[in-house]
This record gives sequence, C-alpha cells and structure tokens, in this order.
Amino acid sequence: MRCCPNLSPGHNSGPARSPNRRPGIVAPALLCLLVLATLTLLGGCRAFAPVPPTQPPLPAGYRDATAGVAIDDRWWQDFRSPKLSSLIEEGLHAAPDIRIALARLDQAQAAAAKTGSGLWPSLSGGADASRTWFGPDAGGQVNTTTYGLGLAASYEIDLWGRIGSLHEADLLAVSASADDLRTVALTISGEIAETWISLCSARQQLTVLKAQQRTNDEILSTLELRFANSLASALDVLQQREAIAQTNTRIAPLQAEVIRLENRLNLLLGKPPGSADLTGADTLPLPLPFPATGIPADLLQDRPDVRAGWNRLLAAGWDVAAAKADRLPALRLTGAFEQNGEALHRVLDNWLARLALGLTLPIVDGGSRAAEVKRQEALGAERLAAYEKTVLTALSEVDSAVHTLRKQQELRDALIVQRHAVEAALLSARIRYQNGVVTYDIVLNLLLKLQQLERTVIQEEAALLITQTGLCRALGKGWQSTFPLASSISRTRQP
Repeated sequence: MRCCPNLSPGHNSGPARSPNRRPGIVAPALLCLLVLATLTLLGGCRAFAPVPPTQPPLPAGYRDATAGVAIDDRWWQDFRSPKLSSLIEEGLHAAPDIRIALARLDQAQAAAAKTGSGLWPSLSGGADASRTWFGPDAGGQVNTTTYGLGLAASYEIDLWGRIGSLHEADLLAVSASADDLRTVALTISGEIAETWISLCSARQQLTVLKAQQRTNDEILSTLELRFANSLASALDVLQQREAIAQTNTRIAPLQAEVIRLENRLNLLLGKPPGSADLTGADTLPLPLPFPATGIPADLLQDRPDVRAGWNRLLAAGWDVAAAKADRLPALRLTGAFEQNGEALHRVLDNWLARLALGLTLPIVDGGSRAAEVKRQEALGAERLAAYEKTVLTALSEVDSAVHTLRKQQELRDALIVQRHAVEAALLSARIRYQNGVVTYDIVLNLLLKLQQLERTVIQEEAALLITQTGLCRALGKGWQSTFPLASSISRTRQP
C-alpha cells in the first residue's frame, strides 16, 4: 500500500499559490500523522503473552523454629560495636562489589531504554546544498546551485507484540539487576561482620596466649627455684620448658591470621592494606538475641536472590513470546518529505512526499526462527529449575542456620562448664603437688588443658556470632535500609 503525492518543480496544475501560503506542505504531513496514528492503534497486541509460572511448594514452617526477637534490618547494630557499624555502612556505599553491581544495573537500564525505543517512530532530518559547473560547450551554462531539506520517518507496527515483549523482558532484567545489587549489599554486610568477628577472635586469642606465656614463665621460675632447693625434679623443669615452647608455636600463625583478616576487611571496603582504622577489634561483642525466623514464604520477598531469580524467570517467558512473534509477518511504515530549490527562498515551494506501508513475511529461513523459539523455551526451563534451586537453597540455609545456632549455643555453654571444672581441678592439683601427694605431670596436663579451653571458648564464641550473622543473611536482612524496594535506587557514586 503506497500513498505518494508527487509534485515536480514544473507542475502547473491548480490555482496559483501565493508566496506566503504553503497549503501543500501541511496536507501530506496531516495525512502521514493520521495513517501513523491508525496503525499504531493496531499495534501492541501481545498475542503470546506468557502465563506467570507457579511458585514451588513451601513448608508451613521451619523444624526448629521457636519464638524469637524480631530482627532489625541493620542487625549489626545489636552487637553494640560502633566501629563495626561504621565499617558496614561504609562498605555498603564504597565497596568495589557494590560499584560493580551499580554499573551492571546501569547497563540493564540502558538496554531496557534501547529496547523500548523500538515502540516509537524514528524521525531523521537532513539538509544539503550542491553546486554544479558546466563547460563552455554545454549550452553556455556556467553553473547550477540547488538546496534541499528533508525528513524521513520509519515505524515498525508491533502487531504481535514482539518489540513489547522484548521490552518487558528487559524491564524485568532491570528489576533482577536491582535485586542483584541488594544481594551484594546483603553479602557485604555479612562478610564485613564475619571478618570483624574473626579478627576480634584472633586478637583476643593472642592476648590470652601472651597472658598464658607470662603464667608459664612464672611457673617455670618457681620450678627452677624448687629444683635448686631439691623440691622439684629436673624432669618437671624440662616439661614446663616444653609447655612454654608449645605455647609459643601458636603465636606466629595467629599473628599471620590477624594480618590476613585485616587485609580482608580493607579489601571489602575497597581500600589498600593497612588503610582502614581497625581499632576496637580486640574483644568479641556479645551474642545477639535469638531471632524470629518467620515463615518460609517470607523468603520470597525478603531474599533478594530469590526475587532476582523470579524476575529472570518471568523475563524468559517474554523472550519466548518475542521469539514466537518474530515468526509472523512484520508491518513497517516509512515516510519521507523532501523539498528542493535553486535558491534558498524557493526551497519550500517544491516538495515531494512519500508514504509507504511494507509487509515482510518470513518464508524460508532454514529453521532459524523455530530454533530460536526452542532455545528460548529451553532457557525458560533452565531458569525455572534455577529458581526452584534458589528457593530450596534459601530454605535449607535458614533451617540449617537455626539448627546450627542452637547446637553452637549448647557447645559454648558446655565448654564454659568444662573450663570451670578444669580450673577447680587445677587448683586442687597444685595444692596436692605442693604437699607432695601428686606428681607435676598431673598439674601440667590440667594446666595445658585449661589454656587450650580458654582459647577454644573464644573460638566457639566467635563461631556462635558468625552463625548468628549467617542466619541474619539467610533470612534476607541487611539490604532494605540501603537499597529499599523503590522504582529509583539512590546510589552514591565513587570517584
């Protein structure tokens, strides 16, 4: 179907036109707009709109869940460590992983804007001027100058919703990228807290080891004095020296672990080694209260990785719809409006308008479009399985964290009871050794056991705190206060 009003420069039919009137310019433009509006109304039909998939079955509750305290989104503040809170807040805005996720979100938004531009007509304009010279044998003409102005428009009428489906898929990809950013925020907050707790544990163990060194040195001095007075054997002195050497062997690995954890914190904050102020990481914070876990269905909204998987699953359905629509005929409207003249003031007097409607029907393509439909359907099946795995992983993480937290509390309490028992036994053994009732072997074994228990209690208290942070992460806490559920995400740019 073509509509091609064409008036050449020499056309003289019709009434004479006044130089100040341009009726011929308006009529073709109005006709083009009318046809374009009519065909636009015909477009936008999404013949293959996908049906949203169903959620996988979820249990009614967790096995070991009991009543607990509601967790604030900034759960790390309950550790009552201002330094830890400031480090996490800094990491949520300056960490390299955060900036990477922000850049990927920008890419997804730009891709969606690019796809959405296909729903609108494209219009381009141009202007040209040319000058032609002729030789003396060409009728005596010396030169010719012409000027031209033109507009060109094109529009693909989205009859089957191909462009609209691609745009919907890209919009869902933007939502998934935003949830990826929130997942990174959740991960960053948890990793900073866990690394800080590990650093506190390592430094506290070093403090305990140095105190144990002083105690062992004092015992050695006492034994050497008793040996000089024939009240202790040489074996007692040698055993105590071996115990001191054994304690010293544990210091170097802990010092190396402190450096590694300090560098890990600097990396999470996006700083070179030794840059972050880590003062205050010397004593473990107090444990958090046992959190309320809620119900498994809460994870569908609270876990950003689950939300991202769901959005990508929905996007796969729209990609299938676009691939199916691509197998049907495509309708494209093109138009052009050109004006030419041999003088600038005569350019608007001579014009040419073209309006064309073209239909493209794929007939033989070697099966590429059908193969693309199958590929997109297979990709949708993959994303469905990936989403179900993400949901099951989230359920497993929460259930395991709840169970582990309870057992970790029991282990910590049992170790404290054991430490008190060994302290009492060591006190009794020392009295009996001084009275000559028992040998020094018994005292030394109890002393080494007590010193080991002191370090083990610190390690297990740190493990308890890390388990609590893991449960907060598994429940999806630690991102809404920084990147809330909103259409626009506030971002802090870093230089």
